[in-house]
Amino acid sequence: MRKSSLKILYLTFLLILSPLSLAEGYADSLKIGFGSCVDEAKPQPIWEAVEKENLNDFFFVGDNVYGDLDSGELSNMGPAYEKQEENFPNWLKNLKPLAIWDDHDYGLNDGGSEYTLKKEAQKLFLDFWNIDIKDERHKREGIYFSESRQIKNKKILLIGLDTRYFRSPLEGEKRNYQSTSDISKTILGKEQWQWLERTFEEEADIVILVSSIQILATNHGFEKWSNFPHEKERLLSLIRQFQKPVVLVSGDRHKAGIYKQENLYELTSSSLNKPLPKWLVAVWDETDPLLLGKMHYDMNYGLINIDSRSISIDLKDEKGNVLESVEFDI
Repeated sequence: MRKSSLKILYLTFLLILSPLSLAEGYADSLKIGFGSCVDEAKPQPIWEAVEKENLNDFFFVGDNVYGDLDSGELSNMGPAYEKQEENFPNWLKNLKPLAIWDDHDYGLNDGGSEYTLKKEAQKLFLDFWNIDIKDERHKREGIYFSESRQIKNKKILLIGLDTRYFRSPLEGEKRNYQSTSDISKTILGKEQWQWLERTFEEEADIVILVSSIQILATNHGFEKWSNFPHEKERLLSLIRQFQKPVVLVSGDRHKAGIYKQENLYELTSSSLNKPLPKWLVAVWDETDPLLLGKMHYDMNYGLINIDSRSISIDLKDEKGNVLESVEFDI
């Protein structure tokens, strides 16, 4: 038998024995879904449309249950997680979704570092999302993390931030928070900043950076990175130094849109099943100098699709219809 025939037989044998090992890392594209603000007590019809996307990953961007109480007690968080477990379709559970938290699954509305039950809340969060006991999140404070994905010759780094555990108190009144001039105040805290800077030093071709609160938005009175301008500039400076494509993702707002500053895009996707009341939408049409297109107030989810040549960002409604879309070359 010729050597070429033996080689073909050998490769065929390897393929039969281990199809995944040969294919791993050579996918043509990566498709990730995003969403936030999903109330365990309300119907969740949006999953039917999301299932049809044939995602590689789904990333929950915070407020993944509404288990918080005004008192800050966590007595409702466990039952909220149990109810949400029943709501999630099997295909979504099989994806082993990624997640960070926001205030309503942290335990205190608009809460930050002052929350006294944050360690207990972290344990509930990690248990619900089945985070491996060997994962660093079980050993350190905060639920920030990173994971990598590979398509052909490109490495994509997924970074989930914790904007709650270490965050300094906000200034101003609720719904009218103000920018602080106190540069000692922080969103991420010392340890998470050091981790993030090290993470950006890793070999990667593309970064998807997920924050529960909006990063680029400037002109509303709710929680946002602009309330801590020195922290926002530090983050944007880190992104500029990376000199490779970075896409931002956020939630929280119960409204959705795509923002752009210079060559940096942010997808805000909110909410999965808890839209703002119609009467409020009628009198409050929010915009922003950095907003592309318009804000959307119905139930929605976000998509990022990456191939070897381009990145596309889509915002879709609960039926899977495109609301906003951008694409750029890499």
